[in-house]
Amino acid sequence: MWSPLFIVVSLLASIEAHGRVESPPSRASAWRAGFPTEPDYDDDGVNCGGMWHQWSYNRGRCGICGDRYDAPTPRPHELGGRYGDGIIVAHYNPGAIFTTTVHLTTSHLGFWEFKLCPDPKDNAQDCFDQYPLELENGGTKYYPKKGSVRYNVNYRLPPGLVCEHCVLQWRYTAGNNWGVCSNGTQGLGCGNQEQFGACSDISIGKSRIGSRPVEASPLLYYLSRGYIGVHQDQFHLNNDSGSSKINKNLNKIKGKKRKHKNKKKSKPHKQKKMLIWRSIRT
Repeated sequence: MWSPLFIVVSLLASIEAHGRVESPPSRASAWRAGFPTEPDYDDDGVNCGGMWHQWSYNRGRCGICGDRYDAPTPRPHELGGRYGDGIIVAHYNPGAIFTTTVHLTTSHLGFWEFKLCPDPKDNAQDCFDQYPLELENGGTKYYPKKGSVRYNVNYRLPPGLVCEHCVLQWRYTAGNNWGVCSNGTQGLGCGNQEQFGACSDISIGKSRIGSRPVEASPLLYYLSRGYIGVHQDQFHLNNDSGSSKINKNLNKIKGKKRKHKNKKKSKPHKQKKMLIWRSIRT
C-alpha cells in the first residue's frame, strides 16, 4: 500500500512549475511591457523542452535562454531567433544594485540564479558562468518561499563590467520532484528537476542622469527610431516608418493621453454646472 507521503509527493511532481522574468523583461515577455517584439504567449513555460526531454534526450542540457537544447539554431529565444530581437529593455550603471521581478505563476520550491554575458552573440553557457550575479545580501541562489507571486529581488552588477549590449540570463530549477540526493539518500528536490530559462537584453555603462537604474521605455524606443513623431504635443505615426506592428501600442498611448485630458476638463465642467444649479435655486 502507498504511504500518504508518497501520494503527496506524486501529486506535487505531476504539477508543472511556471515562471517568467518581468523586469527587466525577458525576450519572451518584452511584449507585455509594450516593446515591439514577437509575443510569446507561453512565456512562463520556457522549460528546456520539458523535464523528460531535457534529461532523457539531451542529458540535462538546455539552451542558454530556456529553449530545448536540440532545437535548430538560433533557438527561438536566442539572438536572431523568433523572439530574439535584441531590443535593449533596461540600462544600468556598473556595480549598481538593481531590482529584478520574477513572476512564478506556479511555484514549486527550488531556486533560481541570474548570470550575465557581455557578448550578445556568444551562445555558450561558459560566458554566463563567468559572471554570476550576487544577491544584495550575498550568495547567488534565491529560494522562493512565498508561493505563486511576483518576487522583487535585488542583485548587484559586477563593478568593472561595461557593455553596450549584455544578455542577462535567468535559470530557475524547480524542487518538486523526488530523487536521489548527492549523499545517496532520497528526498524531495533531489536528482533531476524541471528547469526554466529566460534572457533579457540590457546595457551597462555610465548614465548621464545619475546612478539610478533606468528601465527602457517603449515610447522612447519608438521615438528614437522614427516610428513616432511629435507635433504640438501630439503623437503621430510616421507614414514612412513601416511600423504597422506598433499601431496597437500607439493607440494605447493616445488613449491614455485623451483619458488624462478628459479628467482635467471634467472638474471645471462639473463646478460650472453646480454654480448654475445653485443660482437657479436661489
